[in-house]
Amino acid sequence: MDEKIALVSCSGLSPLGLVVRAATVELALDNDNIVAACITEYSAQPNNCSPILEGAKIVSITGCSDDCVSTILKEKDVEVIKNIDAESVVKVFNLNPNDSIRLDDDGEEAVKVLKRFILGEIEDI
Repeated sequence: MDEKIALVSCSGLSPLGLVVRAATVELALDNDNIVAACITEYSAQPNNCSPILEGAKIVSITGCSDDCVSTILKEKDVEVIKNIDAESVVKVFNLNPNDSIRLDDDGEEAVKVLKRFILGEIEDI
C-alpha cells in the first residue's frame, strides 16, 4: 500500500457521519500515503475537485443509504476505485453510535472497527 490513497468520506451530521470523519482523519494522520478529503469542498466547486485528489486512488466512504459521497464524485467525473459502506460495517459488529456531536462508547468502538476495515480494504491498492 504505497500509492497515494484519498479517503473521501461522508460529512453528514448523523452519528455515523462523525464516526466516518473521525476514522478517515485518524487514518490520514497515521499513514503518510493516505489523505482525508472533504466531500463538502467538492460539492461546492462548480466544475472540478480539489488538487488533493490528483494522483490518488479514490476510495469513497458512505455514512448512510443516501450515499452523497458517491453521487457527488460521480457528478464530478471522479473515478472511485472502491466504495465502503460504513453503516454495513458497524452493523456487523452490533454497534449503534448515538451522538452526532461527541463520540459515545459505540461511536469510539465504531471508529476502531471502521479503521481496521478500511485498512483491510485498501491493503492491495
